[in-house]
Parts: sequence; C-alpha cells; structure tokens
Amino acid sequence: MSEEASNSGAVVAWRNVQAAGTLAISLSLLSVLALSQELIPPVLIFGVLYLVIAGAVWRLAQNRWVSIAGAVLVVLGLAGNAPFLIEDLAHPETWGSFGPAAIMVVGAVTAVGAAVMAYRNAPAEGTRSFSMGAAGLGVVLVLATVALSLTASNETAEAGDVSIAADGAEFPESVEVASGTWLHLENRDLFRHTFVIEDQDVKVEMPGGKDRRVQIDLPAGEYRFICDVPGHERMEGTLTVR
Repeated sequence: MSEEASNSGAVVAWRNVQAAGTLAISLSLLSVLALSQELIPPVLIFGVLYLVIAGAVWRLAQNRWVSIAGAVLVVLGLAGNAPFLIEDLAHPETWGSFGPAAIMVVGAVTAVGAAVMAYRNAPAEGTRSFSMGAAGLGVVLVLATVALSLTASNETAEAGDVSIAADGAEFPESVEVASGTWLHLENRDLFRHTFVIEDQDVKVEMPGGKDRRVQIDLPAGEYRFICDVPGHERMEGTLTVR
C-alpha cells in the first residue's frame, strides 16, 4: 500500500470516529426529549442538526472542509449549551440530567479530537484506543450517575405537609400555607429542579424522581417561588403565607 493510500485510509478512519462522536451528541439531545416527554423545539432542531452533521462527515469522509465545519459546529454547540451542561454535570445524583450532559460532552470531545487527528494525518492505529477510551469514559459516567441516583435519599411526606409537585417541568400556579408549615416537594420528573423562594433564604435541590421537605417560616404575605435551573424559567408560582 502506498504512503498516500495509507494516509487517506487513516484520515477516513479518524473522520468515522468524528462522525460517531457527533452521533452521540445527537442521541444525547434526542434522549432529553424522550425523558421530558415533551417537544422542545431547540433541542429537537439541534438533535437533528447533529444527526445530519454526523451523516455528512461519515459519507464525505474524504472532504476536509466537511470535517472542519462539523468540528466547528460541535464546538459552537458545546459553548452555547455551557450554562446547561455545567449545571447538569454538577449534580450526578440525577441521571436524567447528568447522563445526557455527560454523553454530549464526551461525544463533543471525541468528535473534535478525531477531527484534529484527521487534520494532522495521525496513524489509523490510534483510532481503536481513542474510541475505546471515549466509549469507556461514557459508560463509566452513566453507570456512576445511575448508582448515585438509586442511592440518593428520598424524604417522604409527613402529616400536615402541604405538597408542591414539579411535574412536566411545571409548578402549581399558587399555594397557600400557614407560617411554620412544612412543604413536601415532589419531583415527578426524571431531571433535576430547584425550589427557590425569591428574596428569601430558601433554596432546595430536587433531584430527579426524589422528594424533599422544607419548613416555611416566613411572615404573612405573598412570595414568588421558582426553579432556577437554566431553561426552566416557566416554572414559577405564588406562595401565600397566612
């Protein structure tokens, strides 16, 4: 085999790895739709976009510019989603948030790294260890978050508690309680939420599928409560304390 043919084969091999990493990004985004059980247009659009990019890089593996454009779009997507990814990766106890974020980051690093290796005409022999390392890291992260999610504590309701449920990324519009009442915060979603009372020292982390309790010891009045996870801006309601 000539040196030119060998180099060409190596480039194709690395760009196939790039396509696989980009496909992982697409699947992580589409899994968010499946877990949330609702249509989120930006997530769907980018999920399909990265699926198309993966296909283009794979089908046109000899084309340097397709590979470069694909890598640039992956970097831009990663940068644009940084606020969401940082939040989700900081909470491995919620597999429904951490898992897709971890796979997206691993996929992005794989895609960009493989594109760089193809650009540098790196030997094809390195693709196997590179791919196995990326896949192994992804598996370890997913197994770790599942284990942490299964072992995370769950606080059951007690007599007299007032329930507030996060369901379908929505909070109830209004809740009325007496001062000193305990709230039972139910997270019926597989991804994480928070319960925050604005301008008060009240913030409770709500892991996916887990419940929490918090006592409301506030003066009589009306208070706005929200979920401050990026992207959950519609989750808000009014708490009336008698």
